[in-house]
Amino acid sequence: MKNNSFLEIWNKLKECKKIAMSLHFSPDGDSLGSCTAMKYILEKELNCYVKLVSYDNVAENLTKLDYCKDIEFGTDISDLNLEDYDCVLFLDCGSKDNISSKSGRKLDLTKLNFVINIDHHQTNSYYGNLNYVDENSTSCCSILVDFFQTLKIKFDHELSKRLLLGICTDSGFFQHENMPHEALKDAVFLIQHGANYLNDILKPVLYNMPLKIIKLRGLLFSNIKFDEQLKCGYSSISYEDIQKLGISEAEARLGIKEMDFISEFDFVFTLTELENSIKGSFRSKKGIDVSLLAKEFGGGGHKAAAAFHLEKMPLEKAEEFVLKRIKKVGLLTA
Repeated sequence: MKNNSFLEIWNKLKECKKIAMSLHFSPDGDSLGSCTAMKYILEKELNCYVKLVSYDNVAENLTKLDYCKDIEFGTDISDLNLEDYDCVLFLDCGSKDNISSKSGRKLDLTKLNFVINIDHHQTNSYYGNLNYVDENSTSCCSILVDFFQTLKIKFDHELSKRLLLGICTDSGFFQHENMPHEALKDAVFLIQHGANYLNDILKPVLYNMPLKIIKLRGLLFSNIKFDEQLKCGYSSISYEDIQKLGISEAEARLGIKEMDFISEFDFVFTLTELENSIKGSFRSKKGIDVSLLAKEFGGGGHKAAAAFHLEKMPLEKAEEFVLKRIKKVGLLTA
């Protein structure tokens, strides 16, 4: 599958008067940063109308970022009359099946006037009329750095801080194995163009973690199990505990972070019981391509970090199911 050029995508966007966009379901920092950065530039440079929505909220430590006001939360992309829009633009959305999140809806892309897909997940199926997918990029925001540089867009403080959010969060603050030097290079560029790493990122995001997330991690650590054959650490948390803590699906992804640092584990996964499903998250630090494992469960992501959903079942049964499937397909290194 072949990428379109940045210029082809930009020329199409220049033709559009109304553009619809959406964060992906249970959005993270890269979804928030890339979508709001693109909205900012489209309105500033092309003077077009951009509707940016998200049915799911972002994690609590991201909600106070001032550019969250650019998003209409609680509105699903399927709620819009998309025939009124010249183009629907998707950023950081690795699968067309994961675009809509309201009551399990899936958006029928064939009914849209035009679809542009910009992404960095290796499981992306090139579902747009125009596509740019770079699976080697550490974040969608990193792709946009290249995109805007190519088009000679001016980087100001507002643009730079939005892009820096996605680069920092999707690289695990430069700790993931996937091209950390490239993430650092892009981060330095954005800091040189106005982003303030301390005040725009560290203080509001990394140093502002809600207590409930720390408690979530504590519960996951208390429940850790170890499969010696796979050198895999795993843990689960019940819906009852999620409810007690007040954890959203977007925040559930934050629980796995420190598990990846344990020396005995080559890779880890967590299972979080939600109201109607089980959310799974993989992390890898020994070159194991966990995106291929997530794909076995209908999910996707990156080589070092991926996610999936399972149908509702007892958590112990879900753990056995995941381990059995991993042992069946085997581990592939990146």
